[in-house]
Order: sequence, then structure tokens, then C-alpha cells
Amino acid sequence: MPVGPIPESATVVAAESLLSSRFDEELVILNLESGIYYGLEQVGARIWDLIKRPVRVGSIRDTLVSEYQVDPGRCERDLQALLKDLAAKGLVRIELA
Repeated sequence: MPVGPIPESATVVAAESLLSSRFDEELVILNLESGIYYGLEQVGARIWDLIKRPVRVGSIRDTLVSEYQVDPGRCERDLQALLKDLAAKGLVRIELA
């Protein structure tokens, strides 16, 4: 995983061996390998929906900016932080272009 920002051309996809389930606007993810549960709230759950199939980081950001009233810069920072956290926990794969 890159030390700096994840390039917008990088592809992100949910890792295999995970189960996820929605509870209202929240999402619970179970890592079958570690047995650890993770929770995502509304926007995080929307991002999870987007990364079920391989998708570019820039496309995720553009979708979020169009769906939510959010400053593009803040969206970029928050998205970067979440994707790095998910990758560190083994929940997503990030493939550099």
C-alpha cells in the first residue's frame, strides 16, 4: 500500500472471505479469517456498496461528491483515511494502476 495518498487511478475492491450484512443504515462486516467484526455507518456503508466490484478511487470520490453535499477536498481526505484503514485491516485490496 502506498505511503502517501492512494492515487485516484488505483483500483479498490472488497477482499474475499468476508461476510457483510446491513442493519438499517449501518453495515457489519465479518472477516472470516480473523473472526473479527467491523462496523460502517451510512457513508462508509455506501462506500462498501461501491467497492463490491473493482472501482477506481477517483470514481468513488466523484460518486460521493455527487450523492452527498460534501466539499470535494474533505471527501478526498475522509475517503483516503477510510480506504487506508480498511486496507490495514485486510478488508479491501488496493491495486495501483
